[in-house]
Amino acid sequence: MKAIILERLDKNAPLTISHTAIPAIAADEVLIETKAIGINPVDYKTLEDYTTPDGLRASWAPALDGISPLILGSDVAGVVTAVGSAVTKFNTGDEVFGMIKMPGHGRVFADYVAAPAIHLAKKPVNISFTEAAAATLAAITAWQNLHTHYRTKEGDRVLITAPAGGVGHYAVQMAKAAGAHVIAVTTAANADWVRQLGADDIIDYNHCNFEEAGSLQLNLVLDIGGRFPAALYEKHFAPGAALFFLPHGLPAATTQYYQSKGFDVRFTGVTSDEKAIDAIAGLLQSGKIKSYIGKVFPFDQMRAAFDEMKKGTTKGKIVVTL
Repeated sequence: MKAIILERLDKNAPLTISHTAIPAIAADEVLIETKAIGINPVDYKTLEDYTTPDGLRASWAPALDGISPLILGSDVAGVVTAVGSAVTKFNTGDEVFGMIKMPGHGRVFADYVAAPAIHLAKKPVNISFTEAAAATLAAITAWQNLHTHYRTKEGDRVLITAPAGGVGHYAVQMAKAAGAHVIAVTTAANADWVRQLGADDIIDYNHCNFEEAGSLQLNLVLDIGGRFPAALYEKHFAPGAALFFLPHGLPAATTQYYQSKGFDVRFTGVTSDEKAIDAIAGLLQSGKIKSYIGKVFPFDQMRAAFDEMKKGTTKGKIVVTL
């Protein structure tokens, strides 16, 4: 099969295609013929073993220590071509999508992927493989923050930063579907599009002074872009509010400070999750959420896809097709 194989993590790797054997599957796995791959900022951060200024390895890289060769990637949509002996959820020929073995070695940048059945859902018939591959890590991140780490309920006031990006555009739609009042922090250029996603209020981050503004009485903040320090939000918290910081971890002292005041302030990672991917399939099927694809690249242009993602300007998701 074709695959992008690395001997080690290397930011200068050309990400060229080579060949290797089709993977064997375990009893609880299925074999997927890949049709589309979703890529995320964490993919290039993993390739580069990105480390924050305070020394935190802010990617999947720690989960890959000691593994060689490597095939990166977690987000896949495709067709089941073989089914493990213990799998009852899928049959050969089913169209599926999901985030595979995360955190861990997903081995998705390939023609064929061995995937645990519990990491997958059936692709709704009303969406393409491209749209399905997009609705994996980013959509699961949004769903877990809105429904697992915090239980969003009707009438909650939810603030979302970076609402035009991969995670953000799903988060706006999901929060709205849950009955929340959605406040989005974005640019004037993206404001109309974010409103179309479902945002009730728009804050232009170039012209808003959070310190001087009256309290927004927020129940939940999803800081997806890491644009503002936690202290900037404190005056805007409703009692018992949660602030989830998605890009990377927070200092322990920061977390402890807010928890001592009754607020849930912390970093939240994303993990492969059957409940989440099944719920996302339902939301896509019903039309309550949609995948917005900013750009599509062919498999042999994975490096160009990474370079585009690093610009940080794409609306919605970048997807690679095979």
